[in-house]
Amino acid sequence: MREQQVTIKDEFGMHLRSIMVLVEAARKFESRIQIRFGDEVADGKSPWALLGLGVIAGSQITISAEGRDEEEAVRTLSLLAEQNFVPDSEVKPRG
Repeated sequence: MREQQVTIKDEFGMHLRSIMVLVEAARKFESRIQIRFGDEVADGKSPWALLGLGVIAGSQITISAEGRDEEEAVRTLSLLAEQNFVPDSEVKPRG
């Protein structure tokens, strides 16, 4: 099992749009994905479970994965969280 802590920087915390971006990315992996916030743990592939965590801005979450592609899953989902849940395809170049 792999895991990594990430601080949620989005001023609105984890809201429905950010959760749907996370879930869409998580569902691409075979590994079991979990998100922990405080004492609560949610299935990283379930938008309703993640919404129920109530993650607010500045909070730390732990992203964990267990399975064949766990390392890539944690790396990808952590990066996504650090980018405020904006997929690379939506990041606009500066200039």
